[in-house]
Amino acid sequence: MSFLKGQRLIRQNAGASLRDLGDGVACLEFHSKMNTIGGDIISLLFTSLEETNANFEGLVIGNQGQNFSAGANLMLLMMEALEGNWDEIDHMVRTFQRATQAIRYNPKPVVTAPFALALGGGCEIAMAGARVQAAAETYLGLVEVGAGIIPAGGGTTEMLRRATANGSTRVKEVFENIGFGKVSTSAEHARQLLYLRPEDGITMNSDRLIHDAKAEVLQLAATGYRPPVPPQLPVLGETVGAELRLGIYLMREAGHITEYEAHIARKLAYILCGGDATRPSSAPEQYFLDLEREAFKSLCGEPRTHARMEHVLKKGKVLRN
Repeated sequence: MSFLKGQRLIRQNAGASLRDLGDGVACLEFHSKMNTIGGDIISLLFTSLEETNANFEGLVIGNQGQNFSAGANLMLLMMEALEGNWDEIDHMVRTFQRATQAIRYNPKPVVTAPFALALGGGCEIAMAGARVQAAAETYLGLVEVGAGIIPAGGGTTEMLRRATANGSTRVKEVFENIGFGKVSTSAEHARQLLYLRPEDGITMNSDRLIHDAKAEVLQLAATGYRPPVPPQLPVLGETVGAELRLGIYLMREAGHITEYEAHIARKLAYILCGGDATRPSSAPEQYFLDLEREAFKSLCGEPRTHARMEHVLKKGKVLRN
């Protein structure tokens, strides 16, 4: 029996369980197929944060399945897209964004504990923690482009925040990470790709991962944890936008990407540069989350995205259409 199964159960539904790890720390454990994230996991996530804020010092989001999470439920999304249920898709994306924001700005510390596959929406949830305690063998990546969409659960916005933190300008790098769906080969590599921050921890022995994440929660709580203040993010404007679009054009001309991949890439560049703004300025996070959501919805309406989704679901591989 896994260590987690032996811990007191507080709440449970089909996709997840909330358990008591002792010492004032709770743990939200996913247990859906491939730990894909659907409505039941999101619903218990909100409940877990409420429970944590009322009765615990902090929360670990982790499990002892085969993978942390293979991402959001793509089959569900494809069904909605094929039926043209735009309001439902809008609601799904807003709810997912609300979930990652709720983790990030929770008054008590949330430590995520990714291991093995943490892809797409699974990566977005992992990155939302006050800290990440990752297993050494963690394959983190925002792989949505492979399914014809872009990260819209706050992932694109979070990567922009990291690319521009402390005056750095790593936007081109982040654009390529997302555009090529780069997945880290290890937790150390995830740091280079900005999926992990300098302050995030790495556990060499994966059997200790939940213990280390719990210790990190207690450490944060003991030092008077305060959630971050929602930032103003830089709107990079036309200069950076033109540079990214030129890069897309050259990649397309050289045959490295398809016409449709160039189309997705232009949408990604549009978000990262802050939309239609011509000159540099700044805007609240919500502005970028709205850009993410609109781009995601428009791509969900495209037949070539439907073809990509279907191919990923049937073959487990990316269709280069």
